[in-house]
Amino acid sequence: MTVINTNVAASLTANAMKHNQRAMESTMERLATGFRINSASDDAAGLAIGTRMDAQIRGLNQAVRNANDGISLLQTVDGAAAEMTNMFQRMRELAVQSETGTNSTSDISNLNQEFAALAAEVDRLADDTTFNGINVMKAGQTMSFAIGADEADTVSVALNDFNLANGGATVGEVVAQNTSGLVASQANLRLELAGGGSISIDDGDTTISIDLTNVIETANDQALLATTVTSAQIAAALDAKAVANENFSARITATSETGFTVTEKAGQANSTDTYSLVGSGSDVADDSFTMAAGTSGTSNGVLGADLSAYSNTVTSSVNATGTIAAIDTALDGLSSARATIGSAVARLEFTVDSLSNASVNNTAARSRVMDADYAAETTELARSQIIAQASTAMLSQANQQAQSVLALLK
Repeated sequence: MTVINTNVAASLTANAMKHNQRAMESTMERLATGFRINSASDDAAGLAIGTRMDAQIRGLNQAVRNANDGISLLQTVDGAAAEMTNMFQRMRELAVQSETGTNSTSDISNLNQEFAALAAEVDRLADDTTFNGINVMKAGQTMSFAIGADEADTVSVALNDFNLANGGATVGEVVAQNTSGLVASQANLRLELAGGGSISIDDGDTTISIDLTNVIETANDQALLATTVTSAQIAAALDAKAVANENFSARITATSETGFTVTEKAGQANSTDTYSLVGSGSDVADDSFTMAAGTSGTSNGVLGADLSAYSNTVTSSVNATGTIAAIDTALDGLSSARATIGSAVARLEFTVDSLSNASVNNTAARSRVMDADYAAETTELARSQIIAQASTAMLSQANQQAQSVLALLK
């Protein structure tokens, strides 16, 4: 049937051109982005799968970085523990040297100077070794490392306490040390000592006292006068007495020129203690405070015993009975702690390799779902372009068909 108002052939051709144009635009978008799926309409199920795979891959890659950070942290601890081992080896050597009868009292004192300095450095290393601002060798803790893409993918490593004082802390023992202060001005302390008086601290059960002679001995300074003695020197003398008296429950340090900091010894924070500061004269005003009981700890001390006395030259720990045995125990503890750290590092290194392989395989799987096949897409583009040209030509022919009616009207 020959008609003019409705050009069916042109409508069919225009509709075919529209579909072909859409297909060609989609192909061009894939070639431009490199992705087979650029919107949910391209492949709704594929988009959901690709999104989940992308989350998995990014989680795995972050887990690799987490595990490497964990390795770095553990290697930091191991490096410091290795230096501690070297120092304890030297301390043991000094202790063995001090046992021979050819040493004079002066020789023992000289040996103890190095012994105490090494012990103090062990404690400083335990206090100051940090990773990203985290103290990793003090007050035992458990570090948890995220080593997978999901929340439950973690590994925990126990880092025990490397401090001298907390060396003997065991699971369940009270290891939390409470700290507070006692007020006493440096000026009043000097007046007390200048008058031949004494300064005492009581923990509720045991009292320790010092006079100027004790301060001079601790400071090893015979020229020291009551008018020049410092709060820190007085605190050191008190602390020497506190260390020597195992029944006294705290350590003492100088807060400033206005008082002392009292810190309960490890293992002795399980009761409520009332500390009092008094002077034999009237120059030190009485001051006291009550320290609440500590809480049960969950960490193990590495060194096997409280070795805090080793950092004090007054106690001459270098030739004290049991020193060599205690150092042997400390060396065993350090070796055990390093073995734990080393095994954790080895585990994390294998974890990094496994995570990297998983990331590569998941990336390949996501590529098969999400990425465009350029060979197929360029072939499709060529086909679409040829059809577009052909359909344009056919639309032109369809539009010319209506003019054949004019021949019938002549």
